[in-house]
Amino acid sequence: AGLAGICASIAAARLGLRVALVNDRPVLGGNSSTEIRVHVGGADKSFRWARESGILEEIRIEDRFRSPVPVWSGKINPTWGTVLWEWVVREPNLDLYLNTSARKALMEGDAHISGVQCEQLGTEKTIMIRARYFVDSSGDGALAFSAGADCRKGRESQEEFGEDMAPEVADEKTQGASLLFSAIDLGHPVKFERPDWAEEYLTDEDIPFRGHERIDRGYWWIELGGEDHSIYDNERIRDELWRCLYGVWDHIKNKGDHGAENLALDWVGSVPGKRESRRFFGDYILRQQDVESMGRFPDSVAYGGWPIDIHPPGGIRQPGIPAEMVRLPGPYAIPYRCLYSRNIDNLLMAGRNISVTHVALGTTRLQATGAVEGQAAGTAAFLCSKYGKSPREIYKDHIVELQQLLLKTDCYIPGVANVDPNDLARGARVSATSDMALEVYNLHSFSPVENNSGQVFPFSENRLDKVYLFLRGPDGEEVTLRLRSARHWTDTTSKEDIASSTATLDGREGWKEFVLGIDLEPGFYWIVLDSAPGIQWGFSKEEPIGVQITKEAPWERLGGSYLFRTSPESRPYRAENVISGISRPEEWTNIWISDPGASLPQSLKLELPSPVLLEEIRLTLDTDLDDIPHIGPADKCVRDYAIRYGLGGKWTDLLEITDNHHRMAVHRVDPVRMDSIEIVARRTWGAPSARVYEARLYGKPC
Repeated sequence: AGLAGICASIAAARLGLRVALVNDRPVLGGNSSTEIRVHVGGADKSFRWARESGILEEIRIEDRFRSPVPVWSGKINPTWGTVLWEWVVREPNLDLYLNTSARKALMEGDAHISGVQCEQLGTEKTIMIRARYFVDSSGDGALAFSAGADCRKGRESQEEFGEDMAPEVADEKTQGASLLFSAIDLGHPVKFERPDWAEEYLTDEDIPFRGHERIDRGYWWIELGGEDHSIYDNERIRDELWRCLYGVWDHIKNKGDHGAENLALDWVGSVPGKRESRRFFGDYILRQQDVESMGRFPDSVAYGGWPIDIHPPGGIRQPGIPAEMVRLPGPYAIPYRCLYSRNIDNLLMAGRNISVTHVALGTTRLQATGAVEGQAAGTAAFLCSKYGKSPREIYKDHIVELQQLLLKTDCYIPGVANVDPNDLARGARVSATSDMALEVYNLHSFSPVENNSGQVFPFSENRLDKVYLFLRGPDGEEVTLRLRSARHWTDTTSKEDIASSTATLDGREGWKEFVLGIDLEPGFYWIVLDSAPGIQWGFSKEEPIGVQITKEAPWERLGGSYLFRTSPESRPYRAENVISGISRPEEWTNIWISDPGASLPQSLKLELPSPVLLEEIRLTLDTDLDDIPHIGPADKCVRDYAIRYGLGGKWTDLLEITDNHHRMAVHRVDPVRMDSIEIVARRTWGAPSARVYEARLYGKPC
């Protein structure tokens, strides 16, 4: 089972279903496992604050907390497989079957699966598993195919779905599979002799467009199989990949100076990491236009954001670039209708076998995307069981409940907010001891004002009088600032100026004033400087939440931020953000951040209109969805905190938490009568501010 199956199983088990997770390998993780070693990619490749949350975030943060080494494709991560196994086996409702292959669907009629026949290697057991609902997240879709679920393999034509990235004529070619390797430095020269069965690449021109400067691990572009049958020819594809891999290693060791004299292979993959095989039809087929337009759907349940990344079928043996990558404008939603079979009435899917076109699969195939699809599918299976309905009927009758369950368990769905009627915090009055103002002061370097340098930022007030930028340039040079609207923090599409202002430089670096004097609604805005040769804008390594610097042609993600401040000052990190309904930046910052200049502890208070019996507190903290830590906990995460409850002005200690390192904290308590609650952040893992994305309260009326 890959991450899609793991997250589907855990989600369903936590909601009370009895679950069997069948995995045909000895280890968990699919392409991310210790057998294949592909890093877990997703939406944060392209977009800030876009890392997939939910169950996957729990697992990744735990792995980073425990692991002594960074994560790289091809390198062994000693804790990853252990954490995956632990997260599965600790669920009391979940039975794990390793080394077990699902061979045959047992059917009742043509449209209903009643069970699956499995074979377990090593024990020589035949295992029959009966169930009411099934999730196929196997990649190849072995169960779904055996059941007769409608499916497709290969590439659609441009005409079929109007996709300009599709070939003119449909065919059965797919993206290929890869084998990775790892090498170590032994501290002395090590010889390598190419096997006579391996390919030979005499010069870099023999493997064009395939960078191999990093020589201790690699390479995703050692890829083949798209012109073969990715399932039936799997063994031959592996053998051919070995020929290519050892040829690449021979090139690194013996063909030119790659600095590899002391390196030796210490691991070579034996299980090809597949990108594509069968795709199964649901009631909707996601296509190129959906992902390029940041599609939103009434039944959105998951999301993606990796570029459309299509690899040529011929892989390393096909001339030209090894991947066509088209960056998207922002994260897109994935509808629930892509996650269930259109002709098998109790079958759901998750991972690279869902209902998408070949082109759309270029982005949805990523492991982290599959994980959030899996959590959605597992949660949907729970609702199917709860109501005794098919997956399609859940779409028709209970889609809002499905979305709200996913949000409650820390999933993100673009454009969908918390409207849970049972969340008592939604009606609370929220306050805090302090909050952070938005200003970027710390100068690290200067960046030329070229290609229309710009910066998106959140503004909290109803009037913007002035913007101050830290600039330097020749005396007498003029700089024009343009203010434009932005729908969200990634939006740089507007060409219409709300206001503009010109400042004249005096030859010295420093803060320059741009007078705007305009009434505004709170929200995201975008400042753009006309290109001005010789003028530079102060640059900081700081990355405040909601601030995104951009440059034209194309507008693209860049790290850091430009030095700026506003008058009046913007305060977009106020306490009320914790009940905004969104637990990450989207159309607002959606986070409370305490004033970094005020020492911890800092506290957040929620006051209810009337007393209730409190039973559960859910907090969503900041584990830095912009940049997963290489080793250890996220420094922005609240580490130690206390929870107190109040009634009629009298306060009582409830919980004291130490050494937390997770994003989602769920505290179930014996019912207590209260009308207010206070979360006191005592310590983080290093950051100067307390940060909380969301607070939820559950209980009963008194």
